[in-house]
Amino acid sequence: MWKNQYLLAMALCAGALSTLGMGCELIATVDRSRIPGDDGVTDGCADGTKNGEETDIDCGGPTCPQCELAKACTAKEDCASGFCADGVCCNAACDAECDACTAALKESGEEDGSCGPAKAESECGEATCSEGVQTARGTCDGTSVECAPGEETSCETFACDPEANACFSECSEDTQCAKCHVCDAETCSLAPAGTPGLGCEDDQACDAAGECKAANGQECTEAADCGSGICVDGVCCDTACDSACQACNVEGSAGTCSNVPLGAEDGMDCSDINVCDGEGACKLAEGQRCATDDECASGNCLGTVFTCDEIATPDP
Repeated sequence: MWKNQYLLAMALCAGALSTLGMGCELIATVDRSRIPGDDGVTDGCADGTKNGEETDIDCGGPTCPQCELAKACTAKEDCASGFCADGVCCNAACDAECDACTAALKESGEEDGSCGPAKAESECGEATCSEGVQTARGTCDGTSVECAPGEETSCETFACDPEANACFSECSEDTQCAKCHVCDAETCSLAPAGTPGLGCEDDQACDAAGECKAANGQECTEAADCGSGICVDGVCCDTACDSACQACNVEGSAGTCSNVPLGAEDGMDCSDINVCDGEGACKLAEGQRCATDDECASGNCLGTVFTCDEIATPDP
């Protein structure tokens, strides 16, 4: 009905006297989008209401004009300036860690739409945790756009939790502990000296202070080179290995204190007439005078001449 009346009024105005001109002008300027029933001319981008996919009143979104500064936005395409920051159209990218584009977030409190330094003490950056050190989020100083580093905290006996970007506070497995520490009853403690793995390289082992040193069997010149704290026969060893006819560099057993092979000499412990019996003792060598079999490295004292028999060569 309203649409028909509007059209009738316009028809009458077409032939009206000049004295009616003012009324005809008013009819001609009527916003047809406001006429009930005139669905064909309704314009959602000019109805004074935020609706549809608009980001602000009559602007933004895929169909309406771009918004002016300080209007709400979700993407740069919503803004005539080409910048959307902190949910409003901004005069600049405003993408540094310590700048902002809304009055509520700016140190100056200036109106929305103008980029400026963020409020002092506002958090910036991300919390991190790496190599046993937890770093909290940074803070802004109110004047610079740079983010001041956050406070650093040592994880001490625990490792970093990669999911939380923070230190573990309790453990259920060794990987949640710091290097060279083991988990025991939800608490991390130092691993015994000489323990391999636990964050060390393949040729390393933990020392008593939680650092990685040379593993058993690796070459050394002093005890401090070794995770076990023991350097014997030029290699890191599992024990002091200071008994007669024992060595830590026996072929095939380097790093483990082992008996010197049968018939081999141990110059530090056996005299010129003795050799090792293969069981960790010095005994008489072949041809030496003997009284009993037990005195001979070969285990055989020839009764007719009372000398030690030769040492049999083991079968290949």
